[in-house]
Amino acid sequence: MRALSARPWPLTIAIAAALGLLVYVSTTSLPYLISSPTADPHFGALNDCLSRALPAPRLGWAVSPDASRAAVYGPRAVAVCDRSGASKRLDVTGTLAVTFSGDNRLWVSAGGRLLREERGALAPVGDFAPVSLAGHAGGVLALDEAGQLVSVASEGGVLGQATVPGAGARLSVGATGALAAVLVEGALQVYDARTLAPLASEPPCPVEGLWWLDEPQRMLIGCAPTGAPAFTLDLRAGTHAPAPGAPATPARRLFGRALYVQGCDGFPCTAPAP
Repeated sequence: MRALSARPWPLTIAIAAALGLLVYVSTTSLPYLISSPTADPHFGALNDCLSRALPAPRLGWAVSPDASRAAVYGPRAVAVCDRSGASKRLDVTGTLAVTFSGDNRLWVSAGGRLLREERGALAPVGDFAPVSLAGHAGGVLALDEAGQLVSVASEGGVLGQATVPGAGARLSVGATGALAAVLVEGALQVYDARTLAPLASEPPCPVEGLWWLDEPQRMLIGCAPTGAPAFTLDLRAGTHAPAPGAPATPARRLFGRALYVQGCDGFPCTAPAP
């Protein structure tokens, strides 16, 4: 009985060693790939800077329109880095969202306020309390819990307002930062990003995901449920056409540069074009 019970030990040790190696590789290789300029030439250096400026946990990220700056946030701070390697840490609690406006200025929703980067600090802009942000060419879009959508100029003035029905809306802005989309519960509404004047948009199905294309008026949509057909929409012409498929991973197109970005372990990283 002793001999039988002793035999599995070498195998058990080997399995444990293999699992330990797998865990080590998985926990060390992903941060390296995210922060390596060789593995990700667009965001590796920025992520290396951000990882040092704000250790985990990191809850979200944003990239400036031209990819020259990036930000991440955690429970008590926001960190910003630029291509030169310069970084700053801004102490702020309760951050819900961050974005960059068309002039590469950082905007933050935190503590029930909309904050704007000014002289290296964050200053409040009005008494609006957004839960979601998206930058556009002339400023930012800010959406509150009640569904009030506001377009705010880079200088702080209100450019337009609209009401969004439902909860959990997702904001996105297309190439050049001229058009914006709000996706909520499968319904898609498109606006002029600056004025929030609505544009006609009639997708042929409930929308599960969308990806802006290089042409400012075109987007790719994936229909619900997952695996359903995909279509390209021409928002100016009001037409749609079948597409081969939609990516499995959500990705944002920067509106100042033909580059797609997706989240990787709390950091931005390069995504393939849809």
